[in-house]
Amino acid sequence: MTTNKIYIQAGLTANEIKNMPLYINGELDFYDTSAFSKLYEHFCVSGEMPYEVAKARTETPDVWILEQLAV
Repeated sequence: MTTNKIYIQAGLTANEIKNMPLYINGELDFYDTSAFSKLYEHFCVSGEMPYEVAKARTETPDVWILEQLAV
């Protein structure tokens, strides 16, 4: 699935989508944004994010999300 399809399925607004490259490149803080909340929910509901990551036991969810989108 393309990143744009993920953004649309997660319900990101046009402005949130515009900011995603800035989050991925580390130019803006991603954690505690509405884009993070929407993408976190999307990846949890879809089952793509491992439970241990979702609970921040093995990785932080924000970094995991950005790594998935950067690929």
